[in-house]
Amino acid sequence: MKGNLMRKILMFVETFAVIFMLAACGNGVQKKTSEKYSAAEVEHAGQVMKYYNTSLALLKNLVLEKDVNSILGYMEQGGNAPMLATVIPPVFSQKDSASVVNPGTYFDEEARRNLKQNFMQLFQTRRQFYTNFNQYLSLLKVKNKIAADKLLPANYRLSVEMAEYKENILDVLSPFAEGAQKVLLNDNPMKEQILAMNRMSVTMQGVLQQCMRKPAPDMPRLDMKMMKLVIQLDIAKRLPIVEGHPQEMKTFRDFLANAETFIREVQHIKAQGSYTADELATLGEYGLSLN
Repeated sequence: MKGNLMRKILMFVETFAVIFMLAACGNGVQKKTSEKYSAAEVEHAGQVMKYYNTSLALLKNLVLEKDVNSILGYMEQGGNAPMLATVIPPVFSQKDSASVVNPGTYFDEEARRNLKQNFMQLFQTRRQFYTNFNQYLSLLKVKNKIAADKLLPANYRLSVEMAEYKENILDVLSPFAEGAQKVLLNDNPMKEQILAMNRMSVTMQGVLQQCMRKPAPDMPRLDMKMMKLVIQLDIAKRLPIVEGHPQEMKTFRDFLANAETFIREVQHIKAQGSYTADELATLGEYGLSLN
């Protein structure tokens, strides 16, 4: 089962890449329900997607779940692991970080406030997480294990907060991004299928992040995300066939089949009540690959 889950996760990474291949098929027969958008609306949608893609790229490099879990795993050993030097946090784009804390007027006032607040809190929490770990290493060097051990619960809390801020950001951005994609994909006959895959991929990422959470997954929230994924899959299955695009429809059906298998296997492992280190490592390699 573990090997199957690993393979399915890697398949999802590859499958998501074809969404943009599907997006390129817009020269086919247009849908009868195609809307008409002004040049200003198209420009607005483009600005939203630019901010969205910048945010995803930044989040992907800002907090690497694999690194966070490795640090927590090291701290869990209580000084019994080989000594490490000072750890430098992963590098991220300063230009992008300045951009995301200043969202434009293509978002409403509440969304701008929430995005700015969550990004700034994420930056601060990330900085404190790595500061705590380097302090932990310093305390171990002077044999102050009692003080060092107190930093593990603090970093558990900070790791959860980082995940929460990332999720908050995506929750704010997702409806804006979907609205923008509807405009930009307006004449694409595969629009509804592409949007369905986008929704499911975002939800699946949330499932993976919950699975990786230390010291243990938030099971009620994981159950909610799994339920959401099941509903999204059911809706996607009901979408009509798009005539004239057999290859794209096959890719879409393959995505849905993989999603079904993914749901079954996550449910099976969740029922066991634990995840192996290998499974968590594989989930960490998935990362935030939604861009």
